[in-house]
Amino acid sequence: MTLDFDVYQDKVLGGWVGKCAGGILGAPIEGIKAFNTIPLTDDLFAVNYPNDDLDLQLLWLDMVKQHGADVRETDFAAHWKNHVGFPWNEYGVATRNLSCGLLPPLSGRHNNYYYHASMGCPIRSEIWGMLCAGNPRLAMTYAKMDASLDHDGFSVEAEQFLSACAALAFVESDIERILTQAVQLLEPNAAMAQLVADIVGWWKTCSYPVAMGKIKSKWGDADFTSAPMNVGFTILALLHNGQHFDCVMDALHLGHDSDCVAATAGALIGIIHGYRSIPEKWKKLVGNEVVISAEITGIDSPKTITDLAAQTCRAAIPFLNQDESMSSTGQWPRPYPVTKKQHHFLPNYDQGTLRFSYENLTDEKHTVVVELKSEHLAFEQTAVELTVAARTKTEGSVRGHHVADAGRAPARTYACEVRVNGGPGAAYHQGTPVYGSYVLIGPFIHDDPARLPMRPDYPEHGLSSMPSVDYMNHDGLNMQEEFIDLAHPEIYLDESTWPQYPFQVQKISPDDFRIDFSRYYYGKGERVVYLYSTIECPEDTKKWVSIGSTAPFQLRINQELLYEKAHTSRSWIGDNVVLADLKKGRNTLLIKVGLITDANLFELGFREFTGKHPHQEQWALLVPAL
Repeated sequence: MTLDFDVYQDKVLGGWVGKCAGGILGAPIEGIKAFNTIPLTDDLFAVNYPNDDLDLQLLWLDMVKQHGADVRETDFAAHWKNHVGFPWNEYGVATRNLSCGLLPPLSGRHNNYYYHASMGCPIRSEIWGMLCAGNPRLAMTYAKMDASLDHDGFSVEAEQFLSACAALAFVESDIERILTQAVQLLEPNAAMAQLVADIVGWWKTCSYPVAMGKIKSKWGDADFTSAPMNVGFTILALLHNGQHFDCVMDALHLGHDSDCVAATAGALIGIIHGYRSIPEKWKKLVGNEVVISAEITGIDSPKTITDLAAQTCRAAIPFLNQDESMSSTGQWPRPYPVTKKQHHFLPNYDQGTLRFSYENLTDEKHTVVVELKSEHLAFEQTAVELTVAARTKTEGSVRGHHVADAGRAPARTYACEVRVNGGPGAAYHQGTPVYGSYVLIGPFIHDDPARLPMRPDYPEHGLSSMPSVDYMNHDGLNMQEEFIDLAHPEIYLDESTWPQYPFQVQKISPDDFRIDFSRYYYGKGERVVYLYSTIECPEDTKKWVSIGSTAPFQLRINQELLYEKAHTSRSWIGDNVVLADLKKGRNTLLIKVGLITDANLFELGFREFTGKHPHQEQWALLVPAL
């Protein structure tokens, strides 16, 4: 493949203009989960909103300008920790995970069951397609590293797919062929592949409005940022009108995560057709300014779209040079100076196993010794020796187990010291998050006398003395009655007294924000349980307490009833949020939960308080512990 610089630069510029066009259009209606028919007017571009769709690609551009094509998972993690202040959704979860010592892919998977398949990473796919123009497989490699920082599953597939589409758009102009070629690079059983098959099938056999409805029906989600639904809308808009830049408006009309849908469609159309082919009305409306969110700090960000394209082209040179089949023509700029890495080491401890990879980035064979140390973990081996050929990667694993509780620390820490060819060691200090401990008191189970009578019209049994089938299959739930001494729940900390109680008392340590009560008792039915723990604070402070629960519950801190939920609902941790005043020293936490369904969900976390809405606050590293 031959890549001419003028053509390449024109396509890169077109892609960034399309990205900005969709982002500006969609931002004001982001989150409105409805289709619309907004007309294109100058007023829609009156404000150039900062947008995470572009912000995070500016972040990665700054990273690759420093590290070149040798960027790896640890570079993504470090750049995120140093420069990203977004507290929302999967971004906030990933930030907490990284702060506790997790690295990708665990930083995107752990404690992220609700947001792992959201739009936060598919929206930053274009930069990898631009840097790896014409090489979709390579684009997908970097997209996977990127996506795994704060996502898992479908969203990782979606960013890989969209990055491949962007890379192919430099050498292919037909939308359907681009989609088909990109999907062939996915695993055959990938959910992203099924989504594309559905959208293409509906586009060919249904009217456009019917296809819109089918996407929402099959792939829809209450979370407006859910990736399958929104990526589906993007694909439909591209198939419907992808030969014209006005496709951005078709994408806007699909609503939901509107800025993401429109910006992703606009970027791909812009790459395909190039800047010169974008209608003048769009160039005038979009302008040339690049704005960046206040939460992205400390990076070298371009101020104009023109400069953004120029920097992208310059940063792309080491990526493009990895493709030996590519030749270039034209006047290319000099690449950014970068420090060449000797190796990349990636450790992650999960579910009793430390898994690590070592990549030799040099032209010489390495003998590597990995030494393991931890106060909280005992490893079966304290040192592992590897022989790694030039330009290859190898993986290793060591079993371990907890030997000490991390107490109120947010993570159990461990250290890996890596020595290459007998040289000085490089230390990697990592951790695995801890979610504290509780005393689980109960369950308390009682029958429900109100359900006793059989139906008078159709009695269930031959004997009138027998209770109803309804009674036989339900118990009573009484949230008004207290089954323990609320004034002195600390008495249940004394394990020596547990045998005297006519109910279960045990200590539990959740694996994440979620507490799966079914792990600690047997059986179905209505019941009441209590969770008791303490919170140590170095000073008087305020924290948001954030709880998700399918069941009614009561929250008490320092014996004060702080919050009460009397109904059942879906479980989302942002559903029940209350501001708590915590005093210096020990605070008591007591939660009463009325379990009703057989699949109960309960989760609890703390957010910082700096005077803003909890959605705008970062997750705290506060750990309730006994």
